[in-house]
Amino acid sequence: MTRKTGKYQQVGIVLLLMSMMFVNALDRGSLAVAAPLIIKDLHLDPGLMGVALSAFYWTYTLFNLPIGRLADKFGAKCALGWAVALWSLASAATAMVQNWFGLVATRLGVGTGEAAGNIVGTKVIVDNFPSEERAAATAWYLSGTKLGMAATSVLMGFLISYWNWRAAFLITGLGSLLWCLAWHLGFQDVSRKAERTSTRSKAAVPWKQLLTNRCTLSLMAVKFCQDYIFIVFVTWVPGYLVLERHFTILKMGIYAAIPWIVGFVSQPAMGHFSDWLVRKGVSITKARKYSLVGCQLVGALVVAVGFIDDPMVAVFLLTVNIAAESAAAGVTWTILAEVSPRNMGGSVPGAINTIGSLAGIFAPTITGFIFKFTGSFRAALAVAGLGQLLSAAILLFIVPAIKPIQLAAEPPEQRRPATEGV
Repeated sequence: MTRKTGKYQQVGIVLLLMSMMFVNALDRGSLAVAAPLIIKDLHLDPGLMGVALSAFYWTYTLFNLPIGRLADKFGAKCALGWAVALWSLASAATAMVQNWFGLVATRLGVGTGEAAGNIVGTKVIVDNFPSEERAAATAWYLSGTKLGMAATSVLMGFLISYWNWRAAFLITGLGSLLWCLAWHLGFQDVSRKAERTSTRSKAAVPWKQLLTNRCTLSLMAVKFCQDYIFIVFVTWVPGYLVLERHFTILKMGIYAAIPWIVGFVSQPAMGHFSDWLVRKGVSITKARKYSLVGCQLVGALVVAVGFIDDPMVAVFLLTVNIAAESAAAGVTWTILAEVSPRNMGGSVPGAINTIGSLAGIFAPTITGFIFKFTGSFRAALAVAGLGQLLSAAILLFIVPAIKPIQLAAEPPEQRRPATEGV
């Protein structure tokens, strides 16, 4: 069973994780906002900027598995605290880059640290919340990402306009370090004492079983498609509004924030709805799957954005698409928590998210080169939308029942009860 955590403690945990995802989004999304000016100052083309935007995901992908296992072994407090410090300093260092290679190096540092965000957050939710509360808790803490994205475009737009892009990175990067102090003082890793006595937490993960499991493999495909559209939104929506819709930096900051603000509302709303279905007797499988598929179908409408002439109508539809993706993300991470065996709440999401994160390598680069060679984002948005349809089909027809993955090497007494996932 899930370890007992008091309601006030649960609220505090969600607030800490939400604020972590806020600074996570701020340091991840800052380059996208500054990209049009950096392209000019460092004499880059959109293709090279696309590669620089994807560099974050090279190390982000590489460290998903290690950070998940380290969090399971040494605890969330240590793993997440050091990770946030790393990515904050790397983001601040962007202020000093003089060329494309320096830009890529700082993004590699940010990606290394941010690999811990979603994975360790999911582990904390698994450790401290029962199944019927996880979708709402997950959605609330992940909504910090949407609020952070909204703040990023406005804050970076203001700082860049008032000073310059170098000052903007220095201020936001160093400011993110303040979260580490709040985490150190405010979070008690109550699961650590119990896990020190668990032989399972010290045992090797049966990766062969895990990585050949139907549930794991199909969720990897779902996560890849889900991450692809999210990463297109994060890395290129500001550039899309400036380069194709010809918004000024300040105007872009305002209109790029609106979809993320709506996403901040839609994400916990969908989490509460999915949990409400479970409390009403709907199976976890149906409550999670159908909620996610509905969001993906709405997100697929991003294909139409490239064919709309009116920029305000395009922004409105982008707002709907990003709100749907935001709602979908919370349910997706809840599913990853639901299928994780006991004491593998970091390792299993880490394995699945590793494949999902590969989208971060492809999406910014593909989008950048599509714009470079066609002068439009139309085809890039179509690729992202079609991926949502593919993900929905995989979820409906290939992903099995949402319940903890049963591994043959796992002693029966260490298994999470099957009733938690059906």
